[in-house]
Amino acid sequence: MSTRARPRPRPAPAAARADPRRTRRAVSTRQVGRRRFRVLLLVGAVALLAAVAWGVSVSPLLDVDHVRVRGLEHLTAAEVESAADVHPGDAIVWLDPDRAARDLEALPYVGRASVTRAWPDTVRITVHERRPAAWVQGAGVKVLVDGSGRVLETVDAPPAGLPQLLGTKVVPPAGATIAPVDGARVAGGLSGFAAAGTASVEVTDHGVLLHLVAGPEIRMGEATQIGVKVRAALAVLGAASDVPVQYVDVSVPTNPVAG
Repeated sequence: MSTRARPRPRPAPAAARADPRRTRRAVSTRQVGRRRFRVLLLVGAVALLAAVAWGVSVSPLLDVDHVRVRGLEHLTAAEVESAADVHPGDAIVWLDPDRAARDLEALPYVGRASVTRAWPDTVRITVHERRPAAWVQGAGVKVLVDGSGRVLETVDAPPAGLPQLLGTKVVPPAGATIAPVDGARVAGGLSGFAAAGTASVEVTDHGVLLHLVAGPEIRMGEATQIGVKVRAALAVLGAASDVPVQYVDVSVPTNPVAG
């Protein structure tokens, strides 16, 4: 029997042994790749949905077919649509009602405006126009103003029944405000017989005066309590119908004075 020793097995080369760190890196790289792929899929899906939504929003399915305008007296529907920048064929989804209303309120004649969408194809615009209260002679032009003193438009001849404002120092273009505004405030507070019977409203250093078509001067004082002062003046005129009166002072409406 041979007594030669058996050869011992040699250890595997270092390159053949598995490196745990390299294995972990490989696994981590695969996981990162899978995450990136999922992110790319998600981004692509979102982009596709956004493209589809945008395409639908500008398609004929959601465009403006009807523009309904209410409350017009001096303006036309075409002027309102142009100022609001709302037209048939526009994408109703992209309409900004607040912006359109602000643009409309920049028009001289518009006091308030509202713009609403009636899905899927209608835009409703409601306009509250300013009311002319008086007219002013400017530098070679005549303008209409409302009760706040806002210039509404230039006219060749003022409408019948509107008083003229006297004592106005500044007559700006349409959309701006005259100065002083007290006469316009008083004119805006007149109604019915008082409005029709007033030829002019004058602003002086001592207050506002009404010059009637036929009758005495009405001294209003400050441009406050206009309705109360007008009623007081009418009461005095009614009580003194048989007595010649040159003026009625209602600057203190609870204590009117005639003379």
